[in-house]
Amino acid sequence: MARFPEAIFLHRGDGWGYGFFFANESDFERAADSFAKPILRSFQGAPVPNQPDPNEHLKTAIATLLGQAFERTVAPGAGPEAVSRAAAACVRSNFSGNVPQVVVIERSDGKMAVRAGAEYLQQPGHPLAVVVDAGPHGGDAQFFASDDEYRRAAERQPDTRSWLPQIVYRLYAHTPSVVAARPIRDTASGSTSVAFRAVTFGQNAPLVERNDPVISKNK
Repeated sequence: MARFPEAIFLHRGDGWGYGFFFANESDFERAADSFAKPILRSFQGAPVPNQPDPNEHLKTAIATLLGQAFERTVAPGAGPEAVSRAAAACVRSNFSGNVPQVVVIERSDGKMAVRAGAEYLQQPGHPLAVVVDAGPHGGDAQFFASDDEYRRAAERQPDTRSWLPQIVYRLYAHTPSVVAARPIRDTASGSTSVAFRAVTFGQNAPLVERNDPVISKNK
């Protein structure tokens, strides 16, 4: 347990969702505050008759935006970064004091649940999640419940939606539980490369290149 989560994963239940990462407690608090403070600030001043409780209103705002994330209806102008802030506020409101190192936000029968993501600390040797690290805190994620599920995704023809598992599988024979990647566009040549980031959560989880015994140093 710590004062902040290193990662928050929003699982839609269909193998897709979001992955967000926080460098330290201050980073996490800033993300949560950037969502919560403007909402709570709107209640400052003289009370308005029949106005909702500020904290209940904040919970409703969190549930609304995360509900849009589950339904894929987040406004294009908001994007993953807005979801990361709502997710941080959600986690902070659900845990007092110590916070799990990894937190998962799920939805079942229309109800949202927040739990510790202990499975990400087990390090099975293949990715449980690959994240397109597009924003300051992360971005779209693809999840795999097993090695077979990961392999099936990796062996499919890549497309605009699913392309990261194919690259990770081609390059690495052994991975930590989470691999993030940031596409980098070279404006001069017009080519695109991918910068990988292995997230180990402090565990012994080597990133081993395929056909190469050299083990890279992980986070």
